[in-house]
Amino acid sequence: MAGIKRKREADWCEVGSDILESIMRRLCFVDILRMKRACRWWFSVGESYTSSPSYLPCFQTPWLLIPPPEEEEEEDEDDDKGERKSIISLCFFNLDEKKPYRDVCLCREVYEGRCVGSSHGWLFLLDKTANLSLFNPFSGARIQVEGSLKEGRSEEEELFDVDSYTADGTKYKKYKGGRAFISKAILMMSDICKKKINKDKDGVVLIYRGGEKLAFCMFNDGRFMDLHGAHESYNDVICYDNLVCAISQFYGFVEVWDFSTTGFSPSPTKVMDIRSCLPLKKAIEFQKSTRQVCCSYHSYLVESCGELLSIVRIVSEFMDVHVHENGKDNQPKKIRLYKTVMFYVYRVDLHHKILVEMESLGDQVLFLGGNNSISLRVEDCPGCIKDSIYFTDSYWERADEDDSYGGHDMGYYNLKDKCVKPFYDTLHRYKMKPTPFWVLPNPW
Repeated sequence: MAGIKRKREADWCEVGSDILESIMRRLCFVDILRMKRACRWWFSVGESYTSSPSYLPCFQTPWLLIPPPEEEEEEDEDDDKGERKSIISLCFFNLDEKKPYRDVCLCREVYEGRCVGSSHGWLFLLDKTANLSLFNPFSGARIQVEGSLKEGRSEEEELFDVDSYTADGTKYKKYKGGRAFISKAILMMSDICKKKINKDKDGVVLIYRGGEKLAFCMFNDGRFMDLHGAHESYNDVICYDNLVCAISQFYGFVEVWDFSTTGFSPSPTKVMDIRSCLPLKKAIEFQKSTRQVCCSYHSYLVESCGELLSIVRIVSEFMDVHVHENGKDNQPKKIRLYKTVMFYVYRVDLHHKILVEMESLGDQVLFLGGNNSISLRVEDCPGCIKDSIYFTDSYWERADEDDSYGGHDMGYYNLKDKCVKPFYDTLHRYKMKPTPFWVLPNPW
C-alpha cells in the first residue's frame, strides 16, 4: 500500500561508541570478545575499551581448558627444520552454560608445548628444550621467560634437572610430560588488581625438579634463583601480600618468603615456617573403612577474602579394570585408578603461626588444580554452588603414569554435603590430554 512507510532496519554498525562502552561495562571479558566479532566497528571500540588504563575486567567463572574432541587430539608435526613438535588445539568448557567452546578466543591458532600451569589468564608452556613461555589464549599475546634453569648448574645437575624431565619423556619413561619437570608455575604480579603484567616489576615462581625445588625469575632480570626451603618437596605455591608462600608435600609445612623490602626482587628473606595439621588419622580411617589400596593427600594454598587458606585434598587409589572403546584392540586393562573423596580447609594464622580448621567457606567458591589457586564469590560465578571446591586433576605422578588413563579426577566438593559430584563428563574419554586447567579470561 502506497500510504504505508516501511520502518528502516537498524544498522547496528552505526551504534555510537559511548553506547557500546556502556554495554561493555556490564559484560564479562568473554562476552566482550563475542561482541567484538560482530563487525569491524565493534571490534575497534572493544579494543579501545579493554586497552584503556581504567578498564578492570568483571569477575567471572573461570573457564576450563579441556582436550579437543578425540578426533582432533594432540598431534606431533614437523616444523620448518624437520623437528617434531607437539601441537594442541584450544577448547574450553563453560561451567555456566555447561557446554564446550572452540571459537570464543580471538586467537584461533594452536599452541606448542606442554601446559604446566595457569595464572591470571596466562598459560605456562614448556617446550622440549625446557624453555618456558607464557601464552594468553584469549588475546594471543606471548611472553618468553628468558631465564634458564640450566644456568649456573654443574653438568651433572643440569642433566638431572632438565634433560631427564624432557617434555616428550624420551630419556626416562618414569617422568613423562613437562609437568614432571615443572609441576607448578605462577605469576608474581606487583599490581594484582589490574592483572596486567609489568615486565619491570613482575616475574614467575616455579616448583620444579619433580616438586623438589622452588625457583623464581624476574622478567627484567632473566635469571632463575632458587628459594631454599627446609621442607622440600612442595605441592603448591602462591603470592600473597608481597609474600611467596609454599606448602610442602610431606607434613604440610607452610614456608614463607618476604619480598616486601624492595618489592619482588632477587633478595627475598625466609620469614616463617608453619607446621600444618594434616588430617592423616581421618585419611587412614577412611582408607580402612572403604578397603582402598591407599589414600594420598595433596595440599594447596589460596588467598580468600584477604586470608591465606591451606586446603588438603584426599585422593583414594584402587585397582580396577579400565576399558575404552577406542583403546588398542579394545582390550580391558587392569590399572591403578584414583579419585578425590574429600577436602579439609584450614585458615593460616600468620601472626600466631598456626592453622585453624574451617567448617565452611561461606559464600566463596574455590578453583584448585594445576592452576594458580582461585577464590571467588559465588555471586561472581554463575553456574557454581557456594561453599564448594571445584577441582581438576593435579596428581601428576598418576596422570602421566599410564597411556590409557589420567586427567579424569575432576568434580566439585561441597563442604556442607561432604560429597564429590561431577561437573564434566570424563567417562567416555580415553586419556585427558592435555590435562584440564582452570583459566581466568584476561584481555592482556
